[in-house]
Amino acid sequence: MKFLLQIFIAAIPLVFSFSCADPTLSIRFLYLSFAVIFFVLLNIITKNVFFTSVFKNPFVIAFSILLLFIFISMLFNGNTSEGLYVFSKFLLIFIFCLIIIHFFLKYDYRNFIVPIIIFSFLTSSIYWYQLILSYDEIMSISSNWKRNVEFDKLSSTMAHKNLLSSIQFLCLPFLLHGFLKNKKFIKWFSLLSIFLIVITYFQTQTRAVLGALFFSFLSIVFLNLKNIKLKYLLYFSLIVIVFSLSGYLIMKSTNRIDAFKSDILKVTEFKSSERYRLYKSTFNLIFDNPIIGVGPGQWKLDVWQYGLYFNTSGKRFAQRPHNDFLWVTAEAGIIAGLCYIILFLILIRDSYLIYTQDKKKNLIFCLFFSTLIGYAFISVVDFPMERFAHNILFFFIASIIISQKLKLKDNFKLKLPNYVMYLLLIISVYIANIAIVRYNSDIHATNAVYYKNKGNWNYVIKAVNKAYNQKYYQIDNVSTPLLWYKGIAYFNQNKFDLAFDNFKKAYQIHPNHVHVLNNLATLFEIKKNSLMAKKYYNDALKVNPSFKEVRVNLAAILFNEKKYIEALDVILQSKVEPFWKRKQNKDNYDLYLKTIVLKWANTIKLNSSFEERKILEKYIQKFNENPKLADIIMRKVYEKRNLLDENYLNSLILIDKEITKK
Repeated sequence: MKFLLQIFIAAIPLVFSFSCADPTLSIRFLYLSFAVIFFVLLNIITKNVFFTSVFKNPFVIAFSILLLFIFISMLFNGNTSEGLYVFSKFLLIFIFCLIIIHFFLKYDYRNFIVPIIIFSFLTSSIYWYQLILSYDEIMSISSNWKRNVEFDKLSSTMAHKNLLSSIQFLCLPFLLHGFLKNKKFIKWFSLLSIFLIVITYFQTQTRAVLGALFFSFLSIVFLNLKNIKLKYLLYFSLIVIVFSLSGYLIMKSTNRIDAFKSDILKVTEFKSSERYRLYKSTFNLIFDNPIIGVGPGQWKLDVWQYGLYFNTSGKRFAQRPHNDFLWVTAEAGIIAGLCYIILFLILIRDSYLIYTQDKKKNLIFCLFFSTLIGYAFISVVDFPMERFAHNILFFFIASIIISQKLKLKDNFKLKLPNYVMYLLLIISVYIANIAIVRYNSDIHATNAVYYKNKGNWNYVIKAVNKAYNQKYYQIDNVSTPLLWYKGIAYFNQNKFDLAFDNFKKAYQIHPNHVHVLNNLATLFEIKKNSLMAKKYYNDALKVNPSFKEVRVNLAAILFNEKKYIEALDVILQSKVEPFWKRKQNKDNYDLYLKTIVLKWANTIKLNSSFEERKILEKYIQKFNENPKLADIIMRKVYEKRNLLDENYLNSLILIDKEITKK
């Protein structure tokens, strides 16, 4: 089992699939589930048993309570496909943790120094291969912003640059131990891997990990304050200088120095950031659902009601709150959130106690102590809990600490019955079945999005039919119901009844999704039910008040009802893209705005003075000559109207005077 576990750990960076929208989530769920089945079977075949003392450990108890509250929350909030997935993921990790704890009761953790060095080296090598391969193409981009965006897309096989940085952070205690305590080959292999990690940090510029490194360094200094000698400070200073210089040269060669400065400065602008809105919305959600949360996997569906998408374009949707502790609390309640915090506190305490018993022998536990403090900080500002590679390494470290703590007590007399292992096998097989379904569904859902973008509607329908599973897979990785894609396909084929049925089913799955609400409202309007159409458009605006597509559609209904002033009020609150982009994308916003303004102007001309008609004609002409400027002026008119509680004509006259003075 030892060799197989070593291979399992070392090979994680090589487990990915570009057939899925996210290259790692589904396939690594599948990878871990099959590995757990295999390890449970090995334990059964070799007649290994579990000890009751493991289940009495505070960490295992806290994890069990966490699982219980996730399960209770899932039952009370509806057994959704996402809820079952999240509960299954935590249950699978729990079983994995139990197996590894018992493994380390027999074997030495030092056997896994090299596999984790290989893990880290492979991860870094893939990243630098991607960087070198795409370097010339990215550097040819003239725009600094676009160039930095392309660099930020590089993430090895970890799906996101922040996740790449944080997984490497978890590898650091093993690499540092390999450098400080092992023989020449492993020592230099560890140093090379550490060097690759550090220069990767400069290139990825992940603020969460930079903060984690700072807190980890402070904790190491705190633990070893009395043992720090001048020569160690000199060595450390030399290493910092070499690594910093290398990182600076890397950033200079990729023109990333300004981006690095900008990322650091963003920390001081927290209240105006997206992260602040995420936290604020999540806190509001928790206050409304403190006991059992909104249900596992439901944060990304329920947070829409808490103002997160105000003043956004409705094109990007958050999948997690970028704080694992808030995430658990929001989905499973305050007790579950506290349990997740307690897991960290127990590990930090135990690693500290083990290290202080024999500092020379237990160096790695000092490194675990500092790493766990840093990783707790990462978990506060990022989302490593979502990722299987991170969970595997985190609970691997946890298993080493727990097993060492149990060894100190040396209490392994009471054994659990054999049927426990068979029960774990049955559970693992069931979870593996979920993993298989989700992986296959993920592939077909990715195909559905691809065919949608190509306008191949028959293939969208076929792909959704293969992807959709009512029990295990109803929404894609960006929280959009699969049946919405099917509804869009039928809509574009003018099969409105079929589209309507699918939009209604999508609404049942995600009643807050602005695109679902928008399309459902549009179908009601097609069916000549304007009352229901306006209801769903207004529901969408409660979620995202600035969503342009909804405002344009609602304005069109009001226009047809000859409510031109209301139509103007609605459409002018839209959040729009720059004019050049609207023109490029053949956006209908400017045409609708022009049509409404012209009709409004025509209805008031007869009762207007000569001077007022001149101003109206002047700005009507603007829509023909310069629609970009016309939109800007009308938005100023709307603002003036609200500020002074005036009508549109008087507001237009006031704006005209202001423009004339300039």
